[in-house]
Amino acid sequence: MRKLALDLGTKTCGFAISDINCIISSGLENFNFEENHFVEVLKRIDWYLYQSEYKNEIDAIVIGYPLRMDLSKSKRTYMVERFAKRIEEAFAISVIFQDERQSTINAEEILLGAGYNSKKRKTKKDLLAAQLILEDFLNKK
Repeated sequence: MRKLALDLGTKTCGFAISDINCIISSGLENFNFEENHFVEVLKRIDWYLYQSEYKNEIDAIVIGYPLRMDLSKSKRTYMVERFAKRIEEAFAISVIFQDERQSTINAEEILLGAGYNSKKRKTKKDLLAAQLILEDFLNKK
């Protein structure tokens, strides 16, 4: 079964998906929504779970867990925890937290190294961060 990964922000959410054998992660999209309108993200998750080419193939959602470098929680950590509960309630699917420290920074560095300008980096960084989060999760399995 596949894993769907999220890099959740307050206005964007990066999505990534694993292959059926949970070996490879691929970025899907940078999903934009109105600030703090997380219901739009839930609708997008619903689409991936039940309407996309991946329907009935996803058995868990891996969500980036934003801890501070000293492992303490921030306001954003609590936001992600609340959102994870909403996912579990809405879809009866397991949600797995994956440490996301440095994922966005690493995504920015990769895109910068690939020659993307700042405008193009902005359209790709969240999906790449989700892909890196999922890759870290898959490598730990």
